[in-house]
Amino acid sequence: MNPSAQTDTLSVDERSVRVTGFVPMRQLLQGIDVVVSSGGAGTVLAALGSALPMVLLPMGLDKPLNAERAAALGTAALVDSPEQVGDGVAKVLRNASFTTAAADAARQITTMNPADQVLSQLLELMP
Repeated sequence: MNPSAQTDTLSVDERSVRVTGFVPMRQLLQGIDVVVSSGGAGTVLAALGSALPMVLLPMGLDKPLNAERAAALGTAALVDSPEQVGDGVAKVLRNASFTTAAADAARQITTMNPADQVLSQLLELMP
């Protein structure tokens, strides 16, 4: 949740929803089976790096492109409306190919150069 959000006016079922401030993504992804997101780059990359399949409802900016790429990898099911999210989650949980593709993506990510090394290499190329 946005740190500046006013949580005192939220109406949630406290048996299944916990409202909180900022939580690091690594902690949010522990112990889950599927990520549901609007397809932001940070969430998609974190899910891929954690070998987690996704259900994505892309909404604006770069999110449709991120969602299309994740779906092309086989790591995500795409939905067009919030009402379709439940069916999307059921589809991902029923079909092991999403989890397998997410694990493959995570393995590929571990073979990539870290960002600081890439930056150093790029800086070496500059005149």
